[in-house]
Amino acid sequence: MLRFVPPAGAPLKIAQILRAWKVADRGNGTGQECLRSVTGHLQVKYVFGASSGRAALWLILRSLQRLHPERNVVAIPAYTCFSVAAAVVRTGLKIYPVEIDPHTLDFDFSQLDAVPGEKLLCIIPSNLFGLLNDLPRIRQAAQAKDAFVLDDAAQALGATRNGQFAGTEGDVGLFSLGRGKAVTTIEGGLIVTNSEEIARLVEQEAKDLDSQSRIDGAALLLKMLLYSVLLNPRLYWIPNSVPFLGLGVTEFDPGFKTEELPDLCRALLPALLNEMAKINQVRRSNAAAIMRAVAGNCNFEFPSPVRDSHPSFVRLPVIARNKETAKMAIRRMRKAGIGAGASYPSAICDIPGIAEHMSVKSFHRPEAEFLSERLLTLPVHPLVGAQDLSRMADILNSL
Repeated sequence: MLRFVPPAGAPLKIAQILRAWKVADRGNGTGQECLRSVTGHLQVKYVFGASSGRAALWLILRSLQRLHPERNVVAIPAYTCFSVAAAVVRTGLKIYPVEIDPHTLDFDFSQLDAVPGEKLLCIIPSNLFGLLNDLPRIRQAAQAKDAFVLDDAAQALGATRNGQFAGTEGDVGLFSLGRGKAVTTIEGGLIVTNSEEIARLVEQEAKDLDSQSRIDGAALLLKMLLYSVLLNPRLYWIPNSVPFLGLGVTEFDPGFKTEELPDLCRALLPALLNEMAKINQVRRSNAAAIMRAVAGNCNFEFPSPVRDSHPSFVRLPVIARNKETAKMAIRRMRKAGIGAGASYPSAICDIPGIAEHMSVKSFHRPEAEFLSERLLTLPVHPLVGAQDLSRMADILNSL
């Protein structure tokens, strides 16, 4: 297959990379100035950078625990990115997995309300695939337990509800700039908050981060250039056919690096943020086209976005009737050159060795476990063409 549509991605132009490299090479505080441009785009007071979304999450958790050192439990969705659990474990905190609603990918709020509040430090909604969670409802649950809301919008940069950006509705929020996110600088994460107290603590924690070496900086530049070229569906089959690159592989790894956001990533941000709304609109349009074409097919369900929201749809989640149907759909898609995937390999409670990091003995969540077997995701990014959309709908309807 010499044409293969990447499972996720955001365009990154060579001209943008080279201009950013010149800005970063000049130094003189321009990287910090570029980072501050985020505050205007997202309407927040404070912004900080880190080497990845999970490094950003780790910094936030360390900061929040300094405010409440007697609390050591973090409530997270029972089905979410393994990086969330990895960051909690690295911080030395305990996980409380909350069952999710498979029709929305949001929390099951009856179970969220039942989370014990005594040791609860924060609640982390994940806004999976760019579908916004019900933050007002989550804030209500957190306030009843005197806990923080950490609005994890790693996959939802630019998504909005009633004009407010995902990641900005909690006490503190984060975004990922990694490959496959709403916009990408290949690596990197952002922390945003309107709380002066939290910002002060994050700034103190971030002072201990190492800066990227010149060798790593050169390697990052090369990765950006290769990504810019190879994201094209006519060429993506090349990296997709190299197993050791581990594309699409999800690992639970609390040993991730924690460094500053590279200057090259900072320098790219203004240009990428200017294109963010247009790219997300294309994703929403492509997602809507598939959902219309598959409407009425009883074998598949699309999670419902929160009312009055505009998701970023870094990938389009589809829930199959059963595990066999999901596997068949993925197999046929990939044979047709479409980068469909199974998302995360399991629920959080089924990660090997996770039991010792749980705050409760009974931590299995059946809805999350069942969902992990049936959920697949489809590409809807700007490099997906009309024929690709038609092919995806035809395959789903043929099942």
